[in-house]
Amino acid sequence: MKSMTIEEFARANQEPEWLQVKRQVVSQMISDFSMDPKKRAYRYSVPELHARQINPDNQAPAKLASKGVIMMDLFAAASQYPEFVQENLMEKAIEWRNNAFNARHLAYLQSGAFIYLPPNTVLNEPIELSHLIDHQVQEKHLLIIAGANAKSTFTFADLTRDNANDCLMVEVLLGDNAHVEYYDAANSNAHHNHRVLNAYLAQNADLKTFVGLFNRFDTCYESHFSLDGQSSSGEINIVNLGDGHQKQTIQADIVNESPNTHGEIKERGIVADHAKTHCYTNGIIHPNGYGSYSDQTSRLLTLDETSRGEVDPVLLIENYDVIAGHAASVGKVDADQLYYLNSRGIPIRDAKVLLIRGFLLPLVNEFPDQSMRKQMMQKLEERFYVE
Repeated sequence: MKSMTIEEFARANQEPEWLQVKRQVVSQMISDFSMDPKKRAYRYSVPELHARQINPDNQAPAKLASKGVIMMDLFAAASQYPEFVQENLMEKAIEWRNNAFNARHLAYLQSGAFIYLPPNTVLNEPIELSHLIDHQVQEKHLLIIAGANAKSTFTFADLTRDNANDCLMVEVLLGDNAHVEYYDAANSNAHHNHRVLNAYLAQNADLKTFVGLFNRFDTCYESHFSLDGQSSSGEINIVNLGDGHQKQTIQADIVNESPNTHGEIKERGIVADHAKTHCYTNGIIHPNGYGSYSDQTSRLLTLDETSRGEVDPVLLIENYDVIAGHAASVGKVDADQLYYLNSRGIPIRDAKVLLIRGFLLPLVNEFPDQSMRKQMMQKLEERFYVE
């Protein structure tokens, strides 16, 4: 089946004129934007565009829809709720002008979902988002907006099977005093995976993300929080596993832009076989960020002589009335501990897994979702039983 042009695809989706024009203009500007050399492997070829069946209905359960919650196809939302989508889609949290990756993603976006929580909406049960997008296409997007005083937990899990390339970009926009937790189980089988989760937080807003990176092949994960509102707080938690010849690049940044903001980045990972993992973390406090807190901890454990890990923590502080710090380490499995366990009758492969579990558990146990904790431990045992 012949691939559609962007114009044909947009018309087939019944996209509003503003989005059709925007995508066409962006497509002509992709070559004008920069590209991080570390991420050139994720400069995917342009995906084929084919007509999709667009569901125009709100897919939120009736109980949530009665409270004004919206969960629907992104292209349908662009027509029905332009007051939310037009000014926020890749304009505030993920800016399409920032780089060539973002521009390509917007121009050739194939599937997406829009999630909206009205002000003062408090939801006690987690909301599963995985079913709202088509996992088998390359370019996918989630736009999540929580109004003032809203509170909820969102979960997402990959259903990707045999994609050559996979790109998911997630935008989270929080109003004043909104509180959101986001759980992301990245289990893609695509050969190249590019994941972005960026957030914009207003005054007193709070966002915690819990990410398990278990993709089978090469992965680039990026997350950037803008603590724009006074007393807002953000926390990024990442557990990652790499084996075989897998290459992983992890970039996490939190920017304290206003007074009394609080940012934390916590990352722990295992690197086995010939895999390579590079973790870059940035804590940035702007001149107006007095009274703020910024901290980052990155730890990698390598299992083999051929596995490689690198951590690069950076603090950029422009106000001295703050608390800031970082800790980083790359180490090997402790030979003495391994010998001790083996001398007590525990086979080497079981002893290694015990030590790996002990290394990851301090961060895994901070993930409030029990099912995600269990899944991570299962993935650990499946992929890191090493002779």
